[in-house]
Amino acid sequence: MSAGTTVTTPNMAEIRKALEDLFPRSAFIYWTDMLLSAAVGWGALASAATRPDGFDLVTALLVVVAAVAFLRAALFIHEISHFRRGVLPGFTVVWNLIVGVPMLLPSFMYVGTHTDHHKRHLYGTIGDPEYLPLASMGRGAVVLFLLEMPLVPLLLLVRYGILSPLSWVIPPLRKPVVERLSALVVNPAYRREAPKGRARLGWITMEVLLCASIWTTAWLIIQGVWPARVLYVWYATATVVALINQFRTLTAHHYENDGRELSVMEQLLDSVNVEGRPLITEMVYPVGLRFHGLHHWLADMPYHSLPAAHRRLLEFLPPDHPYRDINFRHSWPVVARLWRRAMGHHGYPPAWRRPS
Repeated sequence: MSAGTTVTTPNMAEIRKALEDLFPRSAFIYWTDMLLSAAVGWGALASAATRPDGFDLVTALLVVVAAVAFLRAALFIHEISHFRRGVLPGFTVVWNLIVGVPMLLPSFMYVGTHTDHHKRHLYGTIGDPEYLPLASMGRGAVVLFLLEMPLVPLLLLVRYGILSPLSWVIPPLRKPVVERLSALVVNPAYRREAPKGRARLGWITMEVLLCASIWTTAWLIIQGVWPARVLYVWYATATVVALINQFRTLTAHHYENDGRELSVMEQLLDSVNVEGRPLITEMVYPVGLRFHGLHHWLADMPYHSLPAAHRRLLEFLPPDHPYRDINFRHSWPVVARLWRRAMGHHGYPPAWRRPS
């Protein structure tokens, strides 16, 4: 580069122009990926559930295979949350029937709340459902963030098997069930709004299906039609799914914001891309989520285009662009950074404390 030559930083319009061929969604990729992932998950789960009594090494391996496959299938809920009306007709319905209901993760638990995580004035604040100031909360909070995951499948059973039907006949119970127990969040202060119109009908329909599936499964086990092994294999699989996903969530951001409103570039720098090795890393960060930082920058880009977009940006952007600072070869440096910064801290920062 000759003396006096300056490198201009492209604006967002120029970046989107350079990537414009990567924005169309491939229906073939979405359907094939989701259906194959679900098929592998169900095959491994059925094999583990129908083995002789006991939890041997083969059963454990089958549970891990089922968990990795179901994690991939389940995380299409993230893509669904970004769908506009009319995108991939039938996809959300089929996903709910073969993944969402059996795993007790209906799409409404993410649709309508995940977009709050992307709003510039909410990201990293007390109004963000998917953020906690973990770097300010101490190492104990980081450990608890992972260790609470075995409770999640049990809480979902209670939510849809007991609290759903009770909330239909006890109106005062419905409000806390909707506000506090109807979204996939990490921020306990988040309160979601009640659905209206068609969305409300969809909620009730899904809750009826979930409740019916739980009690039908219980009846089949009690009657001896299905072995009790089905239940604990499902629980083991769901727990592994929850643990892997929570580790992924732990490394999606640096969680260093103390609750103030951040600029777009500050949000980018608080986010993470884990480049890793495509095959191995995809097991923990499926459906494009190893490029979580890039996703926050270009939230409407389909997951299957993110790797190509990342490579193109590294060629396109100037050497000192902040985007280069969010990339990590592995997840452990991200964990180590959070662990270091959490040392000596305890509790929520002032902006996260609700007035008493």
